[in-house]
Order: sequence, then structure tokens, then C-alpha cells
Amino acid sequence: MPEPTLGYPVLLHLQDKQVAVIGGGRVATRKVQHLLGSGARVLVISPSVSTELLALADESRIELIHSEYRRDMLNEYMPFLVIATTDDDAVNQIVAQDAHRIRALTNVANGSSDDSDFSNMALIDRSPLVIALSSNGASPAMLRGLKKQLEQVIGDEYAILGGWLGELREPLKSQLDSQIARRALYRRILDSDVLPLLRQDQPESARRVFNEIISRDLAL
Repeated sequence: MPEPTLGYPVLLHLQDKQVAVIGGGRVATRKVQHLLGSGARVLVISPSVSTELLALADESRIELIHSEYRRDMLNEYMPFLVIATTDDDAVNQIVAQDAHRIRALTNVANGSSDDSDFSNMALIDRSPLVIALSSNGASPAMLRGLKKQLEQVIGDEYAILGGWLGELREPLKSQLDSQIARRALYRRILDSDVLPLLRQDQPESARRVFNEIISRDLAL
């Protein structure tokens, strides 16, 4: 028997891409909220939906079809990605078959790896920093424990600093023409008091140290 292969981790860019979610319950709602955060155009197909999904449809943030899923319903929309979240395994399998027929990436949320092209990973969201974790199905319990530990270590200070570094990225390309020099500057920022000050809820002091490091480097 061949050794099981590991998944290939990616971060999909879904801005303005059509994504279909089949089902309207708790799992579907969570998936839709994450998809909207990625900029996807979301279609939901389900005879009943959560109040959250209904509100999103009323606000025209998603397209909603109040209907049981029927064979080949996806053909009209040709989504890039399809997620099946119903509690009916037979329906989920039909969705997966239809999605594969139109060459859409497919995920069946009940954990059926045979019907899925990919698995969702556990996320730690400190936007713009996103950390994804997977045990490749070996131990969901271990994964939950590890995520909990990391969430305690990686706080909102990383989100703040990530935003500052994101603002800095383009200007530095024109002012520091060497990638080595830019890496050295980032390292000095990370090794400085910026993160400790943010953890201590002193954003003004942290920003001052951040700006001083940048000014000093660019003056050289």
C-alpha cells in the first residue's frame, strides 16, 4: 500500500471569483462569512438558511437560491470553487460530482476526502497575518490544542505590526533597492521594542520606535 501523501498548502486568491455554497446551516454560514472576507462572489443554494445568511442576501452581499440542490444546477454559474455543507451525504456527493464535471475545486464539509479536492485548515486570523494549521487528518484533537496555545502567544499586536509593515512595503521598494537591506530593516523592527510595547497596549510608543528605526535606516 502506498504511503499517504501530504496536502499541498495554498492561500487561494478569491477576489471577484464565483464560489457556490450548497447548504444554509451553521457550517455554511461560517464558510460564507470567511469567503466574503476573501472578496469572493458567493452563491448559496439551500431550501432553508440561517438568519445570518438571510440578512446577507437581503443586503445583496450574497446571491441566494431558495431551493433543494438539483443535478447540474452549477452549470449556469460555473463557479471557481464549490463547498457542499448539507447534512445529506447523497446530496453532497451529487454536488461534488457536478463540481468536478465543470472542473471546479470542491470541498465536502463533512470530511469526505474522497469527494474533496482540498481540506480547510484551522485558522489563526491576525489580519493581515493569517496562520493555517493542519494535521492532515491525523489528530483533530491535537490540532485544536495547538491552535489554542498559539492563539495565546500570537496576539493582536501582530495584526497591528502587520498593518504597519504592509504600509511600508511599497515605499521601501523605491527607497531601499536591495532585498538584503529591506530584510535587515524588517529584522531590526522585529527585534526592537515594537512588539513588546504593543503587547503592553502602548501603540503610540510602539509607533514612535517603529518610525525611528525606519528614519535611521533610510538616512544611512
